[in-house]
Amino acid sequence: MSPHAQETSPGSTETSRPIPPEPPRKPNAVTRLGLTSPNALQRRGALLRRLLAIGDWLALAGALCIATAATSTTDVGTLFWAVLLSPVWILVMKLHGLYDNDHRRIRHSTLDELASLLSACTIGTLALDGLLAFSPAGPLAPASAILVGVGSLIGTFVLRAVVRFVWHHTAGAAIGIVIGPAAAAEMVSRRVATHPEARLRLVGFLANEQATKETPGGLPRLGSIADVERVARERQIERVVVTVQEMSEEAAEHLIEQCKAAGLGLTFLPQHFGLLGPGIELNRLAELPVLDFRFSDPPASTLLLKRTLDIVVSATLLVLLSPLLLALAIYILIDDGRPVFFRQKRAGKDGVPFLMTKFRTMVADAEDRLGEVVDLSKLDEPAFKIQNDPRITRAGRLLRRTSLDEVPQFFNVLKGEMSLVGPRPEEEAVVALYDERQRARLAIKPGLTGPMQVYGRGDLTFEERLAMERDYLDNLSVTGDLAILLRTPSAILRGDGAY
Repeated sequence: MSPHAQETSPGSTETSRPIPPEPPRKPNAVTRLGLTSPNALQRRGALLRRLLAIGDWLALAGALCIATAATSTTDVGTLFWAVLLSPVWILVMKLHGLYDNDHRRIRHSTLDELASLLSACTIGTLALDGLLAFSPAGPLAPASAILVGVGSLIGTFVLRAVVRFVWHHTAGAAIGIVIGPAAAAEMVSRRVATHPEARLRLVGFLANEQATKETPGGLPRLGSIADVERVARERQIERVVVTVQEMSEEAAEHLIEQCKAAGLGLTFLPQHFGLLGPGIELNRLAELPVLDFRFSDPPASTLLLKRTLDIVVSATLLVLLSPLLLALAIYILIDDGRPVFFRQKRAGKDGVPFLMTKFRTMVADAEDRLGEVVDLSKLDEPAFKIQNDPRITRAGRLLRRTSLDEVPQFFNVLKGEMSLVGPRPEEEAVVALYDERQRARLAIKPGLTGPMQVYGRGDLTFEERLAMERDYLDNLSVTGDLAILLRTPSAILRGDGAY
């Protein structure tokens, strides 16, 4: 959930040259683990896969022990045979691709696996129970099978998250470089910064444009594209991100062979990347790779599940948080008097206005003083954020930093004016500045949290925010909403872009 910026708004080559002196840095993932060979990335990937498999097996073993202790139909003999047949569980996980993505992808997290874990645990339980039917112990009782399935799902999710947390804090972030012009390198650098699960630390970029020494964000140019092998060796690079749109097929093949020989991870940013979201399927027509686009509105069943999730979660949290709501209301009264709540018309689905409610975090006449801090008619883009806004009260700074000012919006969610997840609701005066392309973010109900809130918040430009929201709209799903909801607490704790 996001504190608002304010309450009223929302290969040619060149001769190689010496690279700049490298600042002192912590040992990277390779040196920390003592893996300094050209195939270090592959070796570390194999080690992480084994650790994940051990975690999955422990989750299954724990679920079987719980089923044995909680039900009278599962005895020690059944537990013995289930453990003996447990390799089928790891096989099902492998067939779901749950061990192959951490070092293949530039960004991967346990939340990305939620749907696959649900499927794998269901099929794994059925496969294990089917094999037990041919053993002396016989199949699991229905209650035991449910306990094993649910327990293993929870266990695998938690243990995988723990394994990755320990792994990343032990191995450190992988070191990477960008190949491409400064503008593209800056874009990639900003995306990596807003996606901490990428676990990538960019140390520079390679480009044939000699005049550019660094990106606007300070990422240094380390040489030309021809210097990739030297820079990778000297800087202990583990991943190369390619953004060059005009690279010939021959040059791309040569770069791929170089990275393959050096054991480097390689990521290509495709042409027209702004059009390619998760809903795009990569298929093959004979030897030709093809991208299949999906054009359709969200199914009615998806919207029904989304609404059910809204009602259940918001009603439950309002009951659980009622003492906190009372305490925050008293805190605001003591700090700055009445009113406790701030209500304002915001643009809802299709631009239809609704009255949004939140705890007041600014002085009572904040709307009348908006002209002191921003002129809407002179905005470069239809959005704004104000750091150190003088209208914010002392209580308001704490509420914004922790996003507690947004809690009353659960009432808006219950009433159906908002959803738990979606684009943030914006003030009508700002929405009036939207062009037709920007109005696409009004296609669904606004959300209490959303992609902007978990990936950058106030630090994002409006175009970055719009691209994330368009991607969310084009690929709306209940599992996607769950992933954003689960990422929201950590985004609040980090406090990035919270103004």
